[in-house]
Amino acid sequence: MTESEEKYNEYVKTVAGSRTTMLSLFSGFTFSAITILLNQLSDPNSLISQATLFFLVVLFDLCLFLLAWQTVIVVGTYNVSNAPARGVWELTVFNLLLVVVFILWGWSVVLMFLLQNLYNLAMASGVLWMAVILLGVVAMRASTKHLGWSLRDELKSLRAH
Repeated sequence: MTESEEKYNEYVKTVAGSRTTMLSLFSGFTFSAITILLNQLSDPNSLISQATLFFLVVLFDLCLFLLAWQTVIVVGTYNVSNAPARGVWELTVFNLLLVVVFILWGWSVVLMFLLQNLYNLAMASGVLWMAVILLGVVAMRASTKHLGWSLRDELKSLRAH
């Protein structure tokens, strides 16, 4: 590894903890705020209520996107030499499940709106979440390509072991 790569890896590891903590806190706060507002608003169908909820959904989706992106960057820059095959397999499965959790967590907000019969808000939030997922896939592919990490290569190496 070159000196600049080592510095970059060290930088990512240094800021990863604070970024992940901050984004997790913001995600949890916005999710809780959405949940509480849905249950406490006297008229969740009013325009101002739905605009406020949609604003919180935008914040929530953005935090999840950034949290997922940060996770991919950290995983892509975390170099472990001579990892046991089982460890590589466990990390690959964990990362795949983590992606599923991120996606399902985002859909949970849409489903909460459907439970409250806020169909327009659910549709707008669903479209936004699909756009975030697509943007996330593009960003993650670009990051992993830049970092030299590939899920396909990981899966191929698992089959070889």
